[in-house]
Amino acid sequence: MEKSQTIIPNLIAGGAQNRGLPADSALPVVVFYNLSDLLGCPVRYEDEARPFARLYDIGGSTATAYPLANALELTPQKGRLHTFLTWNAVLSMTATETVVRRTTEPAPTADFWARRDVLDDQVVDVSGAQVVRVNDVHLIYSDNKLIFGHVEIGLRGILRRLRFERPVNFMAQWLFDYTIKDSFVTWRNIQVMSPGGVPGGLRVDKLSDQLADIHPAELADILEQLGVKDRQALFNSMTVETAADALEEVEPEFQRTLVSHGEPGRVADILEEMPPDEAAEVLRDLGPDAQNIINRMEGEAASEVKTLLSHKEESAGGVMDPSCIEAHPDTTVASLLERIPKLTEEVEVYNLIYIVDESRTLKGVLSLRELFRAPPAATLESLISHELITVAPETRLKDVAREFAKYGFQAVPVVNAEGILQGVVRYDSVLSHLAEFLND
Repeated sequence: MEKSQTIIPNLIAGGAQNRGLPADSALPVVVFYNLSDLLGCPVRYEDEARPFARLYDIGGSTATAYPLANALELTPQKGRLHTFLTWNAVLSMTATETVVRRTTEPAPTADFWARRDVLDDQVVDVSGAQVVRVNDVHLIYSDNKLIFGHVEIGLRGILRRLRFERPVNFMAQWLFDYTIKDSFVTWRNIQVMSPGGVPGGLRVDKLSDQLADIHPAELADILEQLGVKDRQALFNSMTVETAADALEEVEPEFQRTLVSHGEPGRVADILEEMPPDEAAEVLRDLGPDAQNIINRMEGEAASEVKTLLSHKEESAGGVMDPSCIEAHPDTTVASLLERIPKLTEEVEVYNLIYIVDESRTLKGVLSLRELFRAPPAATLESLISHELITVAPETRLKDVAREFAKYGFQAVPVVNAEGILQGVVRYDSVLSHLAEFLND
């Protein structure tokens, strides 16, 4: 067994670092154990020489950032039924045995079990924004407390459990002058995915804030690496805003799974947070469930999504954003600039202003730069160019892409046969959809 007895100035005690100890304090001894080495070790009563059981599992409490062991699961020497023991009964734990006292105190409920829920299982490494497989668990034993310190995710953990660590490390050094290194993730940064042995039983306390700090693309990677139940559990644990950001980034096949298995009301809230074209894209291949979700969306958001779904997916109307900054020709520059901060919060295309009349007929387009340079008293009609480049709702995306390439636009307005503004198509939206078609 790998163990090292040492004195650590900043002892991790009670799940937190014990700072500020005077230099001459009598510091407790700290021993590091690997879970794989402790499992199967004999357990005996203090007044008996022969063991009555072997250690099968260790339960932990997540009340602190570094969980404390609060229960043991034992395999009896006689009989098949496992027994559970409170950690309070433990008198000592060494590399060779665990000594306990007799007690009638029931074992507390563990928030997770190290062998059942962590070892050889997947956990979320929040710091690295990835899903990792746990090959071993590092435990810190001190002052008769057992603390979960790290998870081992590297090759060394597997070799140790196979009893090949020393010979393989020797060969690596002899042949290649290379030492196989430990690869840890501190327990503070991981999230156990299936505590209590219940698949998909993700604990969500304290996790939402951490997930909100992860980039949506990395969050999407995490979701795609998980199994179906754990993926859904993690998705359900996110705030509506975080879930919307992540849903935009995951691959379409995972989008459909997450949405179809989600609670319709919550899914509707998530889709309302997304750009309408992205929400419509999620719903497009959902079948009958799509209408059930749309019925639960707010009126304006539902109407926009329905409009998009009425057009073909590979057309301008199918990917356009119905919301954009609109203003009437007689609006002055000063009055529009006053409203710009509020208007840009509600649209994806925030650097172009579309000038429309009372019937929403498109009259011209003005950039934000031109607006800033114009005299405050000038009307928009005096600033706009009437030479418009537009596309129809049924225009194919390939043709829209040619317009972008030809004119270098970031967005192009979509108008119907009567010249009524229907929305705008963004450059990045066309690119992403065309990329999907190419992949197909």
